[in-house]
Amino acid sequence: MHRRKLIAALGAGLFAGCTGSESTTPTTDETTKRALTTDTQTTTATTDADSTTSDDGTTEDETTTDGTSAKSIQVGDRVDDDRMSMVVRGVEKTEKLGEFSKAASGNTFVVVRLAVKNTTKDTYLNFSGFLQTLLKDGSGYTYEQTITASGQTFTGGQLVPGEVARGDLVYEVPKDASDLTLQFDFGTVSFLTVDRVTVDLESKANSAADLEQSLRVDVRDTGESVENGGVTVAVNGVKFAKKLGEFTAAGDGKEYAIVDITTTNETGSSQSISTALQMLAKDGRGRTYPMSISAAASLDRSYDEASPLADGEKRRGKVAYEVPKGVSPLYWAFEYSLWTDGDKTFWKLR
Repeated sequence: MHRRKLIAALGAGLFAGCTGSESTTPTTDETTKRALTTDTQTTTATTDADSTTSDDGTTEDETTTDGTSAKSIQVGDRVDDDRMSMVVRGVEKTEKLGEFSKAASGNTFVVVRLAVKNTTKDTYLNFSGFLQTLLKDGSGYTYEQTITASGQTFTGGQLVPGEVARGDLVYEVPKDASDLTLQFDFGTVSFLTVDRVTVDLESKANSAADLEQSLRVDVRDTGESVENGGVTVAVNGVKFAKKLGEFTAAGDGKEYAIVDITTTNETGSSQSISTALQMLAKDGRGRTYPMSISAAASLDRSYDEASPLADGEKRRGKVAYEVPKGVSPLYWAFEYSLWTDGDKTFWKLR
């Protein structure tokens, strides 16, 4: 499990590098998205309701499937296990993602919009889109997840009780590939009674189920510090800005959340702190936002992670995230260790 967590975290770090300077707008049609900004769940299974102002307002009363040893479902169907729920909210094909990612000649990207939720009361779980999903076509060929920026990349890892993770899984396949299915293998991690879930990506349910985030852990306020294993993290404050310096500006409909943090090491040995692997911003619907690399270069006092934190050392700095303008609630999360569960901590930024 420890190796799985590290690989998943490294994958998330690679995505953070890809998405730092790009739009965080999902790949679904903009007109459709604007029609989905209320708390009422629509009946369309091909797009994801991405309201940026709803405080966990989606419903959970649509198509569901009870967990057994294996399931075959459609896009929009939800699978509920005694510890986790999951749903593929939509699927889209495109030959280009963002400004720089283009499928090879004869290929196309398959973008799968996924949502998963930790439904336990007090158990921390791990979920990895890299390690637990596989795309398969009707000829039996399989495709692993592609490291490219979709605009709203799925970020797995440690999920606290009640937490939702949602975003895009991207696969590159030949244009003529057909009968595509998405396979989830859960038996190897032993947290679900469902060993395998297969989603028919070319078949849609009559209505699209969704998952509502309801964090069942203490959420800290800015100004509070939390100690875990000898490492103390404090969120001193947060500011929001459209521009940073003369040349760095957030995209249309977006702003920067600039989080001022302090880390203190009293473990008895040096500790490495990673802004990419241990920190992220997250909204009330479960969408995550990695550190903005372009914004980091424009901060006046960016958090310095170039060298380990010595024993007894305190280090302060800022980390910036590009988020939808006015999104609320907005959280900042820190994972104290990549190797153990139960240490992910949330601060409410807005």
